[in-house]
Amino acid sequence: MSAAPLVSIVIPTLARVASLRRCLDSIESTVGLSHETICVTSDDDSDTRDALAGRNVRVVLERGRTGFVRAANAGFRVAAGEWLLQLNDDCRLLPHSVANAIRFLEAPAHVNVGQAAFFHDTPTLRNVYQEITLDGRAFRVHHVRGLCFANFGLVRRSLAERLGYYDERFRMYGADPDFSLKVWHEARLEVRPCPGALVEHDELVDERAGVERPQQHADNAALFAKWRM
Repeated sequence: MSAAPLVSIVIPTLARVASLRRCLDSIESTVGLSHETICVTSDDDSDTRDALAGRNVRVVLERGRTGFVRAANAGFRVAAGEWLLQLNDDCRLLPHSVANAIRFLEAPAHVNVGQAAFFHDTPTLRNVYQEITLDGRAFRVHHVRGLCFANFGLVRRSLAERLGYYDERFRMYGADPDFSLKVWHEARLEVRPCPGALVEHDELVDERAGVERPQQHADNAALFAKWRM
């Protein structure tokens, strides 16, 4: 029996074959430690299934299109790694990011940190918690009401299980800040930026994004109602 991977990388994906390939290439070229990559897509997304054929990934097929949050949870539930990282299909990891995040969380000084937030090159300037510059590009981590949250974050699988993964009352948006708030308020641990963990994020404005975007207002309203913000 092969040993369990150190980290499981979960990618919900749908109809973004070119972007997904670049994401997977970045994982293959930057993650040198033991890992598994889990791609979750709809059973009617034949283009994605074909693109994943022959790749060293685990494929989870959902019946129909259930939305980002349920897809992510489907990947989390089959993950075998000690650590969990969720990526979007329009993301690319920068070198050493996963290993740096694990070292960050394992450092004795960070015993009270439950989730390491990856910096990403988003243009969003609202609610910036911390910013670093690399080769002239700004990478940011954001906050919700002053508490750092992770758009992309590393967490122990045992903690994610204890917190119930993503809250499926959200469909497309809101689940990542909500999970970080659960780390803060339910686990009584902190979410902190890891300076050595960086993600390039295209934040594509394509046909799929146009279909998903109307859900953002409802999900954000649900987030603020849940936490009484």
